Amino acid sequence: MVLHLTQKLRSQRKPILWMAVLALVLSGMPTAIFAASEGNADAREAFAKADQFRAHHDVRSARIELMNAIKADPDWVDARVAQAEVLLSLFDGIAAEAELDRAVQLGRERATLRHLYGHALSLQGKVQQARDQLSADDIPLEHRGYAARMLGVVALQQGNLELAGVSFSRAMALDPRNPDLWVDIARFRATSGNQAGATNAVDEAVKLDPNNIRALQYRGELLRFQFGLGAALPWFKRALEIDPNDVPLLTEYAATLGDMGRMTDMLIVARKIIALDSRNPRAFFMQAVLAARAGNYDLARRLMHKTGGAIDNVPAVLLVQAIIEHGQGNYNAAVDKFSLLASMQPHNRQAQNLLARSLYLAGSAGDAVEVLQSQVTRSGADPYALWLAARALEAMGKRDQAAVLMNRAAVHDVGRKSAFIEKAPLGVLRAEAQRNPNDARAVVPYIRALYNAGDYVAALAEAKQLEQANPGASDAHILVADTAISLGDYDQALDALEQARSIRFSEPVMLRLIEVLRAKGAMQQSGEVLAQYLNYNPGDVAGLRWMAYAHLETGSWTTAVHILENLRQRIGENDALIMAGLTQAYTGLGQTDKAIAAGRIAYRVQPSSPVVSHLYGLALMAADGRQKDAVSLLKKAVAIMPDNPVYRKSLKRAYAENRRNVKN
Repeated sequence: MVLHLTQKLRSQRKPILWMAVLALVLSGMPTAIFAASEGNADAREAFAKADQFRAHHDVRSARIELMNAIKADPDWVDARVAQAEVLLSLFDGIAAEAELDRAVQLGRERATLRHLYGHALSLQGKVQQARDQLSADDIPLEHRGYAARMLGVVALQQGNLELAGVSFSRAMALDPRNPDLWVDIARFRATSGNQAGATNAVDEAVKLDPNNIRALQYRGELLRFQFGLGAALPWFKRALEIDPNDVPLLTEYAATLGDMGRMTDMLIVARKIIALDSRNPRAFFMQAVLAARAGNYDLARRLMHKTGGAIDNVPAVLLVQAIIEHGQGNYNAAVDKFSLLASMQPHNRQAQNLLARSLYLAGSAGDAVEVLQSQVTRSGADPYALWLAARALEAMGKRDQAAVLMNRAAVHDVGRKSAFIEKAPLGVLRAEAQRNPNDARAVVPYIRALYNAGDYVAALAEAKQLEQANPGASDAHILVADTAISLGDYDQALDALEQARSIRFSEPVMLRLIEVLRAKGAMQQSGEVLAQYLNYNPGDVAGLRWMAYAHLETGSWTTAVHILENLRQRIGENDALIMAGLTQAYTGLGQTDKAIAAGRIAYRVQPSSPVVSHLYGLALMAADGRQKDAVSLLKKAVAIMPDNPVYRKSLKRAYAENRRNVKN
C-alpha cells in the first residue's frame, strides 16, 4: 500500500512541477485570459478626472489626465482605449492607433476595437485599410453603429456617395440619437448638393446635444455657406465658449474673420492655433495670405513653406502660391500653379483670367487667348477677360480682332456661368441627361448647352424637372431663374431665386435678385436684398459695388465716395467702373480736381467705354477751360451708344454751354 502510494506521487510530480512553472510565467505576462490590470488607485483617480473633462467637452484636459492614468498604471487597458478615443476627438489618428495597438497587446480583443481602428486609419488617409476594419463581420453589436458611421465617412473620403448613403442609413437605424452621426449626415447631404437636408441634419445634432462642438461648428459653416460670413460668427463663438482651445473650430473662425477682412483678428486667432498646434498648416497659410495681400511675397513664401505641402492640393492654397509667384515676377511658375487650379475648377473665371494674364506676361499671348476662348466667344463674357484677350491679340498683331473685343468690353456686362461652353456635343449631353434625369452632374451640362444654343424653352423645361427632383439644391433653382430671365419671365425667375435664397443666399443669387427686382421696377426691394446680403458679407466686392451704384443713383455722393474709395484701396485703380463712379461722385460734390483725376485713370484703363467717356466728360464740363475736351468725350460716348438718351442729353447741354461761353 505504501509502495503504491509512493509510485503514484512520483507519477504526478512532473506535471505538478510544470504547472507551477507555467503559473509563474503567466503571472508576469498579461493575456486575453488574464486581465492586464484593473488600474491602481492613482490611475483610477486620474481616469475619473478625465471622465469629468470629457463630459464637459474639454478633451485636451482629458488627454492630460489619461496620460497621468497611463503613467500610474501602464498596463491598464481601459485607460489606453479611453486615450485612443480622446485622441480621435483631437484628430490625431497616428497616436490613437498606437494606443489601440497597445490595448491589443495588453489583451483587448481586436474585434472590439475595429470601429476605433477604422476611425484612426481614416484620419491618416488610409481609407482602404479603414474600410477593411469597418466592414469586418466580427464587430460587436454595440459598436456597429459607430462602425457604420465611420464607413460612411470613409466612403465620402473616397467620393463613393452610394456607399456613404447606405452606411449612414444603417448607422441611423442602429444609433439614431448620436449627434456626431447627424453631423456626418449633414456633411454627406451638403456634398450631395442637398443644402436644405444638410441644415435639417445639423439642426437635429444640435437638438440632441446643444454643447456638441462639431455640431455647433458645422451649423456655423452651413450658415456661412447659406447667408454669408457674418452669419457663422455667433455659432463659432458659442462653441468657443464651451472649448476655447478646439483647433478645428479656431481654424474655421480665423478663416471666416480673414474672409471678412478682419485681418488683425484673424492673425490673433492664427497665432493661438500655432501655440496649440505648432505644425498646423492652415494657420500658417492664413498668415501667408495676410503677407501676400500686403505685398510681402518673401514672407508669404516662407510661411507657405511652413505648411510642409500638407494642403497644396487645396484650390485656395494653389491660388495664393500662384499669386506669390506672379507677384515676384516668376510668371512661368505662376502659369504652372494657375493651370493646375484651372484644371481643378474648369468653370472658375478668376482662375482662367489669372492664368491668361500670367501667360500673357510670360510672352505666350497665343496661349492666353486660347485659355480665354470659352469666355470671349459667348455673350455675357467677363469684361476683364475681353480686355485681356484683346491685349493678347494686339501682341499677336491681330489688331482688328482686338478692337472688336475692346468694344465688347466697353459694355461692362458681368455675364453669368452660362457663358461657359460645354465641350461635349449636345446629343451626347442629352443622352447622358436622359439616362440620369435626376442627377445634377448629368443634367446641368445639358441645360447649359441648351441655354448656349438659344433653346431657352427646352432649357427651362429641363431646369424645372431638375428643380423638382432636387428641391434642396440652390443651383437647381438658379438654373430655372436664368432660363426664365432669358424668356423675360421675371415672376417665375423671382420665385426660383427666392427658393434658392432660402437655401443659400450667395453672391450669384444676390446679383440675380437685384437684376430681376430692378427689371420689375422694385427698386426699394432690391435695396433691401442688397442690405441684407451685405449685413452678412460686409466685404463682398460685388455687393459693395452695387451699393455704391445705388447711392450714385440717388445722389448720395459722400456715401458713394466712401464705398468706392474703400474698394479702390482694396483692389487698385485698374477697375474702370470704380474709377468712373468716383468721377461721378466727386463731380456731384463739386470736387472737380479729384473728379478729373479719377476720370483720367478710368479713361486710361478703358478708353473705349461709353460710361467712362460720359462721366469723364461731365467732370471736364465742370472745370474752367475744359469744355472743348468735355465735348470731345461726350461725342465719343454718343458715337459708341447713339441710342442712349442720357448721353445725347449731356452732349446737347455741353454744346449749349459752349455757345454761351463763346458769346460771353
